[in-house]
Amino acid sequence: MITYQVLKIFHCKVIIFFCLKELLYIYCMKTVQKGRKVAVKFFLNQLIEPVTGEKGEAYYPLYIQVTYNRKNMQLKSMYGEYYEDLNEVKPGLMEFEERILRNIIAYETGQKLAGDDYDLKGLKRKYEVYATSVSFALENYLKPKLRLAILKTNHELTTVLHFNQLNATVARLYKAAQLLFKDFDSQLTAKLKEELMAYGHYQTLEPQPVFTYTFPTVMDWVDGSYKMELEKKLKATYKNKPEVIKKVMQLVDQAVTEKMKQLGS
Repeated sequence: MITYQVLKIFHCKVIIFFCLKELLYIYCMKTVQKGRKVAVKFFLNQLIEPVTGEKGEAYYPLYIQVTYNRKNMQLKSMYGEYYEDLNEVKPGLMEFEERILRNIIAYETGQKLAGDDYDLKGLKRKYEVYATSVSFALENYLKPKLRLAILKTNHELTTVLHFNQLNATVARLYKAAQLLFKDFDSQLTAKLKEELMAYGHYQTLEPQPVFTYTFPTVMDWVDGSYKMELEKKLKATYKNKPEVIKKVMQLVDQAVTEKMKQLGS
């Protein structure tokens, strides 16, 4: 028979194990930050054919050079455009993208718990996924589901809904479907109903991102910073509705998880 003293010793050992694991993670993160310098530099890529303006001006795409552990790689800015001069870049854009790139490297080196094993291979693809806004991840997750539900009505007016247009958001498509198709909500699955309701709650707190470059990204959700921020907002708004908080958090987590699948194994 296992005595109380034995259980107590086992419990203490488990606590010590997890404490040591956490300390190792912190140590490795500090080692990466101190020993492995990350440098991010923005430039106009003049090796690419420029876009020519009306007066013959040459505009080049914004690129980023990332250096880690004395190794370099270059990738195209996800939110930048073509410019004649770096001074034309919108305020906050370069700081926003640099923050995401640094967070990706910090997160992934921390996951590996060993700075020496990390290199920049695949960073371009990772950046495309991690830098995606949470709102866009939600759109990508919900729109195919809503589209399928609309097409299942077999109504002739389904052809007037252009799902691929930039302004055809989930909220607008859902509203249009409710107006166009009689008893549309009754044709939805229980899960999709819940998700669309949670999406509505999310939108009241986090409207579509405006490009001030402060919107939350997939990286912010993955590293936990936006999870805490959103949960705090939800608790302040829905104090006596824990189920609403739970459903919204689950929806965002599912949308981000789906987006992360693009990284592969």
